[in-house]
Amino acid sequence: MKNDGSVLLETRGLTAGYEKKIVLQGVELSVRAGEVLALIGPNGAGKSTFIKSIAGQLARSGGTVFLCGKDLRQMTPGERSERMSVLLTGQPAGELVTCREMAAAGRYPYTGRLGILSPEDWEKVDAAMARMGAADLADLPFDGISDGQRQRVLLARALCQEPKVLVLDEPASFLDIRYQLELVAALRSLTEQEDLAVIISLHELDLVRRCADRILCLKDGRADRLGSAAEIFADGYLEQLYDLPAGSLEPAAPAPGKFSHYIRSEGKQLRCGYTTGTCAALAAAGAAARLLMGVWPETVSLRTPKGPVVQVGLEMQEISEDGTAARCGVRKDAGDDVDITAGLLICAEVRRAQEPGILIRGGRGVGRVTRPGLDQPVGEAAINSVPRQMIREALEEVCRTAEHDGGLEVTVFVPGGEEAAEKTFNPKLGIEGGISILGTSGIVEPMSRQALTDTIALELRQHFAEGHRRLILTPGNYGMDYLRGRDADTLGIPVVKCSNFIGEALDEIRALGYEELLLAGHIGKLVKLAGGIMNTHSRQADCRRELFVTYAALAGAGRDTASRLMECATTDACIDVLKEDGLLQPVMDGLRDAILRYVSERAGENCHVEIILFSNVHGTLAESEGVKEVLRR
Repeated sequence: MKNDGSVLLETRGLTAGYEKKIVLQGVELSVRAGEVLALIGPNGAGKSTFIKSIAGQLARSGGTVFLCGKDLRQMTPGERSERMSVLLTGQPAGELVTCREMAAAGRYPYTGRLGILSPEDWEKVDAAMARMGAADLADLPFDGISDGQRQRVLLARALCQEPKVLVLDEPASFLDIRYQLELVAALRSLTEQEDLAVIISLHELDLVRRCADRILCLKDGRADRLGSAAEIFADGYLEQLYDLPAGSLEPAAPAPGKFSHYIRSEGKQLRCGYTTGTCAALAAAGAAARLLMGVWPETVSLRTPKGPVVQVGLEMQEISEDGTAARCGVRKDAGDDVDITAGLLICAEVRRAQEPGILIRGGRGVGRVTRPGLDQPVGEAAINSVPRQMIREALEEVCRTAEHDGGLEVTVFVPGGEEAAEKTFNPKLGIEGGISILGTSGIVEPMSRQALTDTIALELRQHFAEGHRRLILTPGNYGMDYLRGRDADTLGIPVVKCSNFIGEALDEIRALGYEELLLAGHIGKLVKLAGGIMNTHSRQADCRRELFVTYAALAGAGRDTASRLMECATTDACIDVLKEDGLLQPVMDGLRDAILRYVSERAGENCHVEIILFSNVHGTLAESEGVKEVLRR
């Protein structure tokens, strides 16, 4: 353990606010090397103000901040950067930057004016990426990965800065439970092995309990209490801090029945459910408990890969006449998600096996894989890898409890699975005879973006596994109708609908190694790509008129044309204005070239890209040079 317990950051009478309003007043604090200090308190208590003040990003109204024994106001920005690394709430866009390059920004305080990194700098960048579990993201575009992955890259950027004080404002906000726990482990490791102090603002009280040596509780802009986790979590103090009724934060035992885990989407609170994979693992655990211990459990429970615990009662409890097999079922709860498998009984039969280990099979109502490119090989039951692992771990836990050293055979079956599968994508994907047992997180999030992008990625992988290297991509039905009009459906090239998730589809195309891509879409969707916007949903961005104005101006349009374009309600109306002013073709050509540039960059240099822009009213508007050759072939 390297740290010597010296004071690395100290505040004396720290007072700060915005304009004439004081938000934080009179905070006295010292943080030592080897210590994790957590900031907690209700919204508006002053946590972010405190962090911005000690980071030198918010002018103080009073008091002093000492960093490594020196008044913060007497330090240059370079000196501060070498001693303190700060990660605030919110994530930079990072367009056209790889994750490794984003992390490397943490080394800039140590470079010259040109910002050129040495081989030693890059070694420290790679070490920080590896420490945060982000090494496999190094070459991916920063704006093309998930929020949780971005947070890990930004944490790596903070670490490779080699600070004495690491300041983190709500760093767990974008992380799932696995990476939250890994964050805690990384922080504990850093403080134990380096001369480092960590100041972290958190809302997740369980993480606070796990990681903090001391906790500063802020309320109404003042330090309400400072103490150890044992002191802060005792005597109902937290309920007073957050103005909650007595007993509100007492842990409640999970109860069977309706799953009570929620997310917010578009301003609504939506109840989550659990996957068919979770159901299969729970049913297998229940049947194994009866087989090995002689009694049916009242409930079964497991912790899902995402974190929440699911506890349920069992249905259809049966034991074979000779006592060698037990079977039961768990009812699929999809929460507020629209899911064809909602309400199905997912069942498992468990038998003792002659060989050690756990053998997992699919029975009636569970589909079988007939085409390559899926999670399981051809001929196997469509029980994906994560559900198989969940089933295996659930049975191993029962075996340990029952002191059973032998093997088990489990067969998953779904009454009514054949009929339900006809209403899913399974027939199209080559899964025959039933539904798939799915779930990477164990939890169903209503209207999950991840579920949609996973479906798109699965279709792309399957076409690639079947030998296709050329692909037609279109956002939706308008594109499909247009391509049929161009006889594109006779080419024998797969046509994949990607909805608004063009960026995610291009990332998968690049990763798989497709060689040729034709992107055909309605101008109302694809015009956004000319601005580098790869998710075309209006909730993400709607700059269609602004892009028309920009390219009209480049084509020589005046103020009157720009004003009329900004008043248009639809892209077809914009096209009418451009037609009237004789600017349609140069504007469309400019938009096409910009879209081609952005799409080619995202798809990678090894994929040849062509573009078609069209309108339902005006027909073909623009296409790149090689489209006719692609369609001819």
